[in-house]
Amino acid sequence: MNMVYDLLHLDVNWKNRTILIVDDVEPNYMFLKSALEKTHATIEHAASGTEAIKKCLDNKNIDLVLMDLHMPGTSGLAATREIKKLRPDVTVIAHTAFVFSGERQKSLEAGCDDYIAKPIRSVELIFKIRNCLIKAGKDA
Repeated sequence: MNMVYDLLHLDVNWKNRTILIVDDVEPNYMFLKSALEKTHATIEHAASGTEAIKKCLDNKNIDLVLMDLHMPGTSGLAATREIKKLRPDVTVIAHTAFVFSGERQKSLEAGCDDYIAKPIRSVELIFKIRNCLIKAGKDA
């Protein structure tokens, strides 16, 4: 039990990481940004799937994308497929408030590296990001 607790409360320093938060709801973006501030990562924002694709193409420093699955226009799933086609090195973690059966599987099939359901706990988010970065062979 102590090991789990310690792992969840690891201090991380991602000053060399850039995280793109993709969410069309401003309070959701602000929550995620606030949860990640203590990591020292550079935080970018995209309010649509189309904008996320463009940012990933234009900014080669983006290491990880937190992708809201349900947005107007280009969905998070479609955006993930496009990003993974153009930048397979980018880690994508899906996040959604719609926890339907099969949602996690759909996100993984679209190329997401992991999935987190809203409401998101800051500690769980950091732990998932850290695990995904390590799995991708990146310092975390």
